[in-house]
Amino acid sequence: MRRYILVLAMGFACMLANGQKLQKDEFAKANAYYNDSKYDSAMIIYHRIIDEGYVSAQLYYNIGNTYFKLRNIPMSIYYYECALKHEPNNKDIKNNLSVANALITDKIEPLPVFFVTRWWRNAGNILSADGWATCSIIVFAILLTTLFRYITAHTKAAKKSMFFTTLLALVIFVASVVFATNKSRYMKSNDEAIIMKPTITVKSSPSSSGVDLFVLHEGTKVKIEETEGDWNKIKIADGSIGWLSEDAMLRF
Repeated sequence: MRRYILVLAMGFACMLANGQKLQKDEFAKANAYYNDSKYDSAMIIYHRIIDEGYVSAQLYYNIGNTYFKLRNIPMSIYYYECALKHEPNNKDIKNNLSVANALITDKIEPLPVFFVTRWWRNAGNILSADGWATCSIIVFAILLTTLFRYITAHTKAAKKSMFFTTLLALVIFVASVVFATNKSRYMKSNDEAIIMKPTITVKSSPSSSGVDLFVLHEGTKVKIEETEGDWNKIKIADGSIGWLSEDAMLRF
C-alpha cells in the first residue's frame, strides 16, 4: 500500500513538472511570436496558457503589451490591471498602464488619500500574500523565542530588553497576519472592472429607465460597490457613483 501511494505521488510530481515545462515552452513560443511582431499568434498562445489555469503577473503583462500593439487599449488596460494586482510595485507594469491610460478619453482626477491610509497600503504592497504569510510564521517563531527569554531572564535589564523585543515582534506579527489576510482577500476579489463599451451612460438606478448621471468611455476603471441583477453600482476615482449594466464592463 505504501509503495502504491509512493508511485502515485511520483506520478503526480512528474505530471506537474511536465505541465510546468509545457507552460514555459508555450510562454517562450508566444514571446518569440511577439518579438517577431506576430501579435495575433502570440495572443492565441497567451490565452491558451490562461485557459490551462496558469496565471502570473508576467503573463498578464505580456498580454497587456500584445493588446497595446494591436491597438486595443481597453483590453491592454484590463490586463495591466490584472498584472498589477499580482505585483503592485512593478514599475514596468505601472509605466505601461500609465501610457495606456493617457490614451483613453476619460481623465478622472482621483480623490486625495489620507496619508496614513496611503502609508498602510504601500506597506501592505511590499510583499505578496504568500510573502506576508511566510513573514508571519517567521516572526511568530521569533515572538515565542523572545517570550521564552523574557520569562527566563534573570536580570531586570534583560527582562526589560526582552519585553520590548517581544512587544515589537507581536506588533509585526499582527501586522503581517493582517497584510496577508488583506492581500489574499484582494487577490480573490472580483470587484473592479474596466469599461469595454466605447460610450456608456451611468444611471441613477439599476434600470435603463433611470436618470442619466454622467458618461464614461472605454478603458475607464471602476469599483463595483454592489450588484443587483444584471446591474452594478459603480464608483469612479473622483467619488462619483451610479449604475451600469454588467455587459458594459470586464471584471478583474
